[in-house]
Amino acid sequence: MATTLSRIVSKLSFASPRSCFVCPGLSLVQARAKGKQSKKVKNKKDMRREIMKEFVKKQELEKLMHTASLKAAKMGEPFDPEMLNPARKRKPIDKSSEEKESEYLLIKEWSRYRMETHKQDLRALADMVDSREKALKELKKISPLLYDRALELKEDLFPYECVGPTATPPIADYSPPDPDE
Repeated sequence: MATTLSRIVSKLSFASPRSCFVCPGLSLVQARAKGKQSKKVKNKKDMRREIMKEFVKKQELEKLMHTASLKAAKMGEPFDPEMLNPARKRKPIDKSSEEKESEYLLIKEWSRYRMETHKQDLRALADMVDSREKALKELKKISPLLYDRALELKEDLFPYECVGPTATPPIADYSPPDPDE
Protein backbone atom coordinates (compact mmCIF):
# COMPACT_ATOMS: atom_id res chain seq x y z
CA MET A 1 0.00 0.00 0.00
CA ALA A 2 2.84 2.39 0.86
CA THR A 3 4.47 1.92 -2.54
CA THR A 4 1.18 2.63 -4.31
CA LEU A 5 0.68 5.80 -2.30
CA SER A 6 4.21 7.03 -2.88
CA ARG A 7 3.91 6.30 -6.62
CA ILE A 8 0.70 8.36 -6.89
CA VAL A 9 2.13 11.14 -4.74
CA SER A 10 5.22 11.33 -6.94
CA LYS A 11 2.95 12.07 -9.93
CA LEU A 12 1.41 15.06 -8.18
CA SER A 13 3.03 18.45 -8.63
CA PHE A 14 2.26 19.77 -5.14
CA ALA A 15 3.89 16.91 -3.23
CA SER A 16 6.89 14.67 -3.65
CA PRO A 17 7.59 11.26 -2.12
CA ARG A 18 10.32 12.81 0.02
CA SER A 19 7.99 15.43 1.51
CA CYS A 20 5.37 12.84 2.50
CA PHE A 21 5.44 9.74 4.62
CA VAL A 22 2.98 6.95 5.27
CA CYS A 23 1.95 5.90 8.75
CA PRO A 24 0.88 2.25 8.81
CA GLY A 25 -2.80 2.04 9.53
CA LEU A 26 -3.38 5.74 8.88
CA SER A 27 -3.11 7.64 5.65
CA LEU A 28 -0.71 9.76 3.67
CA VAL A 29 0.65 12.59 5.82
CA GLN A 30 2.52 15.55 4.41
CA ALA A 31 5.67 16.17 6.43
CA ARG A 32 6.52 19.65 5.19
CA ALA A 33 5.20 22.13 2.71
CA LYS A 34 6.87 22.44 -0.63
CA GLY A 35 6.88 25.73 -2.49
CA LYS A 36 4.53 25.72 -5.44
CA GLN A 37 6.40 26.22 -8.69
CA SER A 38 4.61 28.36 -11.22
CA LYS A 39 4.51 27.16 -14.80
CA LYS A 40 4.49 29.49 -17.76
CA VAL A 41 1.09 29.36 -19.44
CA LYS A 42 0.73 30.34 -23.07
CA ASN A 43 -2.99 31.02 -23.28
CA LYS A 44 -6.28 30.62 -21.45
CA LYS A 45 -6.96 27.13 -22.82
CA ASP A 46 -3.65 25.86 -21.49
CA MET A 47 -4.34 27.56 -18.17
CA ARG A 48 -7.77 25.89 -17.89
CA ARG A 49 -6.25 22.55 -18.87
CA GLU A 50 -3.58 22.87 -16.16
CA ILE A 51 -6.18 23.83 -13.56
CA MET A 52 -8.33 20.83 -14.47
CA LYS A 53 -5.30 18.49 -14.29
CA GLU A 54 -4.45 19.77 -10.80
CA PHE A 55 -8.09 19.40 -9.72
CA VAL A 56 -8.28 15.80 -10.98
CA LYS A 57 -4.98 14.95 -9.27
CA LYS A 58 -6.24 16.35 -5.97
CA GLN A 59 -9.47 14.35 -6.29
CA GLU A 60 -7.52 11.16 -6.98
CA LEU A 61 -5.36 11.78 -3.93
CA GLU A 62 -8.41 12.40 -1.72
CA LYS A 63 -10.07 9.22 -2.99
CA LEU A 64 -6.88 7.26 -2.41
CA MET A 65 -6.49 8.62 1.10
CA HIS A 66 -10.12 7.75 1.86
CA THR A 67 -9.75 4.16 0.64
CA ALA A 68 -6.45 3.80 2.51
CA SER A 69 -8.07 4.96 5.74
CA LEU A 70 -10.95 2.50 5.19
CA LYS A 71 -8.49 -0.35 4.63
CA ALA A 72 -6.60 0.67 7.76
CA ALA A 73 -9.86 0.63 9.73
CA LYS A 74 -10.64 -2.87 8.41
CA MET A 75 -7.18 -4.12 9.37
CA GLY A 76 -7.36 -2.67 12.88
CA GLU A 77 -9.50 -3.63 15.81
CA PRO A 78 -13.17 -4.47 15.22
CA PHE A 79 -15.33 -1.35 15.06
CA ASP A 80 -18.42 -1.05 17.23
CA PRO A 81 -21.24 0.86 15.41
CA GLU A 82 -22.65 1.88 18.80
CA MET A 83 -19.75 4.35 19.03
CA LEU A 84 -21.41 6.49 16.34
CA ASN A 85 -24.66 6.80 18.28
CA PRO A 86 -25.22 10.54 18.98
CA ALA A 87 -27.29 9.77 22.09
CA ARG A 88 -24.21 8.26 23.71
CA LYS A 89 -22.84 10.70 26.25
CA ARG A 90 -20.26 10.57 28.97
CA LYS A 91 -21.36 10.65 32.54
CA PRO A 92 -20.40 13.85 34.32
CA ILE A 93 -17.32 13.53 36.47
CA ASP A 94 -18.06 13.69 40.17
CA LYS A 95 -15.56 16.04 41.78
CA SER A 96 -14.82 16.08 45.44
CA SER A 97 -15.67 19.20 47.42
CA GLU A 98 -11.93 19.99 47.72
CA GLU A 99 -11.48 19.93 43.93
CA LYS A 100 -14.55 22.11 43.44
CA GLU A 101 -13.32 24.60 46.01
CA SER A 102 -9.81 24.75 44.53
CA GLU A 103 -11.27 25.26 41.05
CA TYR A 104 -13.51 28.04 42.38
CA LEU A 105 -10.57 29.75 44.12
CA LEU A 106 -8.45 29.45 40.98
CA ILE A 107 -11.19 31.11 38.90
CA LYS A 108 -11.47 33.91 41.46
CA GLU A 109 -7.71 34.44 41.45
CA TRP A 110 -7.66 34.57 37.64
CA SER A 111 -10.50 37.10 37.64
CA ARG A 112 -8.61 39.31 40.10
CA TYR A 113 -5.49 39.13 37.97
CA ARG A 114 -7.37 40.03 34.77
CA MET A 115 -9.15 42.91 36.51
CA GLU A 116 -5.83 44.27 37.77
CA THR A 117 -4.24 44.09 34.31
CA HIS A 118 -7.30 45.85 32.87
CA LYS A 119 -6.99 48.62 35.46
CA GLN A 120 -3.28 49.00 34.65
CA ASP A 121 -4.09 49.32 30.95
CA LEU A 122 -6.73 51.96 31.67
CA ARG A 123 -4.27 53.90 33.89
CA ALA A 124 -1.60 53.80 31.17
CA LEU A 125 -4.10 55.04 28.59
CA ALA A 126 -5.25 57.86 30.89
CA ASP A 127 -1.61 58.86 31.51
CA MET A 128 -0.99 59.02 27.74
CA VAL A 129 -4.07 61.19 27.21
CA ASP A 130 -3.03 63.53 30.06
CA SER A 131 0.52 63.89 28.72
CA ARG A 132 -0.89 64.60 25.25
CA GLU A 133 -3.16 67.32 26.65
CA LYS A 134 -0.25 68.90 28.55
CA ALA A 135 1.92 68.85 25.42
CA LEU A 136 -0.85 70.50 23.38
CA LYS A 137 -1.30 73.23 26.03
CA GLU A 138 2.44 73.97 25.97
CA LEU A 139 2.43 73.99 22.18
CA LYS A 140 -0.48 76.45 22.17
CA LYS A 141 1.49 78.78 24.44
CA ILE A 142 4.58 78.56 22.22
CA SER A 143 2.99 78.75 18.78
CA PRO A 144 -0.73 78.84 17.92
CA LEU A 145 0.11 78.01 14.28
CA LEU A 146 1.88 74.78 15.28
CA TYR A 147 -0.98 73.98 17.64
CA ASP A 148 -3.52 74.31 14.80
CA ARG A 149 -1.36 72.15 12.51
CA ALA A 150 -1.05 69.50 15.23
CA LEU A 151 -4.83 69.28 15.55
CA GLU A 152 -5.42 68.93 11.79
CA LEU A 153 -6.72 65.56 10.66
CA LYS A 154 -4.27 63.78 8.39
CA GLU A 155 -6.50 61.73 6.11
CA ASP A 156 -3.61 59.93 4.46
CA LEU A 157 -2.65 58.27 7.77
CA PHE A 158 -6.02 56.60 8.26
CA PRO A 159 -7.83 56.33 4.92
CA TYR A 160 -11.56 56.00 5.37
CA GLU A 161 -13.87 54.96 2.60
CA CYS A 162 -17.54 54.36 3.18
CA VAL A 163 -19.82 52.79 0.61
CA GLY A 164 -23.49 52.68 1.42
CA PRO A 165 -26.03 50.15 0.26
CA THR A 166 -26.31 49.95 -3.50
CA ALA A 167 -29.45 47.86 -3.86
CA THR A 168 -32.03 48.35 -1.15
CA PRO A 169 -35.47 46.79 -1.11
CA PRO A 170 -38.40 49.12 -1.78
CA ILE A 171 -40.20 50.64 1.20
CA ALA A 172 -43.87 49.65 1.41
CA ASP A 173 -46.42 52.50 1.20
CA TYR A 174 -43.81 55.08 0.15
CA SER A 175 -44.66 57.71 -2.40
CA PRO A 176 -41.66 59.70 -3.63
CA PRO A 177 -41.92 63.48 -3.69
CA ASP A 178 -42.87 65.09 -6.97
CA PRO A 179 -39.85 66.95 -8.41
CA ASP A 180 -42.06 69.50 -10.22
CA GLU A 181 -43.59 70.89 -7.06
